[in-house]
Amino acid sequence: MNIKDETAVLNGNVAEIKEFLQNVLAKMDLINCSVEVSENGENLLMNITGDDAAHAIGYRGETLDALQYLCNLMLNSAKSGFKRVTLDAEGYRTKREKILQRLAGNIEQKVKRSGRAVSLEPMNPYERRIIHTSLQASKYVTTQSEGQGNGRHVVITPIGQSDILNAPNGPRKTLNFVYRSEKKRRR
Repeated sequence: MNIKDETAVLNGNVAEIKEFLQNVLAKMDLINCSVEVSENGENLLMNITGDDAAHAIGYRGETLDALQYLCNLMLNSAKSGFKRVTLDAEGYRTKREKILQRLAGNIEQKVKRSGRAVSLEPMNPYERRIIHTSLQASKYVTTQSEGQGNGRHVVITPIGQSDILNAPNGPRKTLNFVYRSEKKRRR
């Protein structure tokens, strides 16, 4: 197959995927939606626009992720090479990315103050990657993914604090108390 044939097959698949997505949206009773398609190198960007586009997102983007997965399967089932489909509705992906970056910064400060590791809720790989990249240059925390399947989550741990301090038989942490003077002490 030469390059022109591969492009023709790919364009045919894109048209099929767009039609498939519009049919699925219609079956979801999201009639006032349309699908816009654009290509960016090896990525195929599909954007759902219209009055009902917000309903295509679902709880924390689960519906959008499922539709994106189906579109990826349809596009890459042909032997014409690999392209990644990114499906978005009303700018949800960029909004969610900003929210996760802000969350990562807040958790970094919390871990820095408390000195204890924090486990986040289970996330899909895309969202975990955002957390990891947001904190990869941090001087105070490290990140790692733990768990399996749908329960995979990010754990943010402090740097420079060994696990000896958190061990059950490890040395005790010292606490500094400030006592009130006799006049201010309640009786």
